[in-house]
Amino acid sequence: MANKLTDDIKKDIGQHFIFGFHGPSPFSGEGTNILTLTGLGYWVGNVIYMKRNVVEPESNTTTGTGSERGRAEVLASHIAGLQQHARDSGQPIGLGIGTDQEGGLVSAFSTNGVATLFPGAMAMASISEDPSASEDAALPNNSLDFTEAIYAAQGAELDMLGVNWAFAPVGDVNSERENPVIGVRSFGDDPERVAHHVLSSCKGLTSAGVAPSVKHFPGHGDTRIDSHLGLPRIYKEWAHKVDGSGLEDIELVPFRRLAEKSRTPSDTLLKDKASEMITVMTGHMSLPLVTGKVDEPASLSPAVTAGILRESTKGLDFDGVVVTDCLEMDAISRTKADLMKEKEGEVIDKGIGANHGPPSADRDDKEQEWQGGPGIEEGAVLALEAGADVVMICHTFEKQKAALERVWAAVESGRISLDKLRASTERVMKWKKAVGLEWNVYDQRAAWQQVQWDKLKEKNASLSLAAYKRAIVCLKEGKMLDPQKKVVVFTPATERYNLAVDDAEGVLRTKGGAVRNTAGASFLSFVEAIRQTVPDTRHIVFGQQDTEASYVVKPGEQIIYTLRNADRGVWQLRGLEQILKSAQAEDTVVVVSSSTPYDLTRFRNGLRANDSHLACSEYTTPALAAVKKVVFGEERATGRVPVMVSVM
Repeated sequence: MANKLTDDIKKDIGQHFIFGFHGPSPFSGEGTNILTLTGLGYWVGNVIYMKRNVVEPESNTTTGTGSERGRAEVLASHIAGLQQHARDSGQPIGLGIGTDQEGGLVSAFSTNGVATLFPGAMAMASISEDPSASEDAALPNNSLDFTEAIYAAQGAELDMLGVNWAFAPVGDVNSERENPVIGVRSFGDDPERVAHHVLSSCKGLTSAGVAPSVKHFPGHGDTRIDSHLGLPRIYKEWAHKVDGSGLEDIELVPFRRLAEKSRTPSDTLLKDKASEMITVMTGHMSLPLVTGKVDEPASLSPAVTAGILRESTKGLDFDGVVVTDCLEMDAISRTKADLMKEKEGEVIDKGIGANHGPPSADRDDKEQEWQGGPGIEEGAVLALEAGADVVMICHTFEKQKAALERVWAAVESGRISLDKLRASTERVMKWKKAVGLEWNVYDQRAAWQQVQWDKLKEKNASLSLAAYKRAIVCLKEGKMLDPQKKVVVFTPATERYNLAVDDAEGVLRTKGGAVRNTAGASFLSFVEAIRQTVPDTRHIVFGQQDTEASYVVKPGEQIIYTLRNADRGVWQLRGLEQILKSAQAEDTVVVVSSSTPYDLTRFRNGLRANDSHLACSEYTTPALAAVKKVVFGEERATGRVPVMVSVM
């Protein structure tokens, strides 16, 4: 039945979108597009902040006294200004302000040190119970307690900034070690252990008044294709399987445990309104054995959102807000027409999430060629029809407007039922009230308090330092380095990891579009930290095209050889092989896995008896600083990696 599109209906529809913007301010330059979208006529109800929005502004912003304001205060004032703009535009309730703040490699608000950088999921899960490791009784003592404390700390900082929605934690079980997009963002490969960490994360965030969004339902862990690049397919049945391979045995476990806890009001884990604050993010992967459709993304599938996630008999009976992953990822945005043009040699604009080069092959893909996504605009309609409450479009103003207008048309024509839309709006409003976004409640927020912020950052810095210290894992025992002897440090040339980690607008590129062959800021800081102990330290950045001459070690030098996802970038192992081949028996070699711990699974020759292998789960500055302390015997590696690691 056709519906007359009134302003009230448009305001309802606006609550079902979350849009991003460009630039360091929503009040200048290209950033003002978000004012258009959240203002009169469009009334979009949610905004996502990304790394690109947390960069330093072009000019200093000053207070009334003329002193320079910190970036945190500026960001808080921008967010407060966005809220006031939405209110002045007639929005019925405050904006959901979201961001990716998982910890580790995906920490948007930790850009430029605004928010504290904490370890990511795999590093957190690597912390083992060690009574002798904590000198401060106030600090957590095991990984689950650290996870809760870290997410509570992140939540407290986000709350002060005005961010009320964290797209975290990651509930994906990393059961495929060649996964190109999850990896160290996962708490591990044990479904129940991941579930415990997800629950601890949610408890921490909600205690700070920030809504979690557990992602990427129904699970992105068993894929070898990045949905930024194409459509991963997971050939699994929904039900439990005797061999433990069903979705219910692996992927769904963390989400099901979360839904169970959310339905238990007496459970102390999610008390008060915490369960009403929890949201779930759906991912762009296909489940052909569930949906019967090879190329239907889960995020657009009624069988997944309305079925597995919401259905009360067999399903998870989740009645909270469901948000999609960004529709500008290629799994949605890259259409069949785009693929046909590419085959004919035509160059097309790929989605913002497109990496250069082909996606990794998927051995389970049955060699069925992907037929392309539905496009962003149609994807928005399909997502809402499937049962999603909020559609995410992070990057392109024209696509954001077009998607919104496509949904207007779908509601006006009756394609999207007005009753279904209003039921979804009720879920969004209930969630926003739980987060404290009613205008009369929002008015009670305290003004910016710099002293309180500084104290919080100081406290959280101690927690972060302790967590990184406890997260270092020794995968192979051997000799560590002598601080009285020379050192040479090998670090791999920078390559893009994936678009969840590498902000598309912040990657250094040549004119031809290739990533520049640079060391990377965190590796440079690693070398500088080593030089604080051993001033006579050489640094060699090695790349794919290097010859044997690049790996020459001078007499008397101790060797630190750093890897970054060498299980996929196997060229890194050729250099290690060359070094071990030419090394003297007395030469000390410490291998550092700076991302996934799977680096040596394809290293056929193996390390020598006295060689050491450390892992830190992320190539961030604090993680590598903690590695440095272990390398020189200043600290012990007490962590235990939360995935199975086998070496050839």
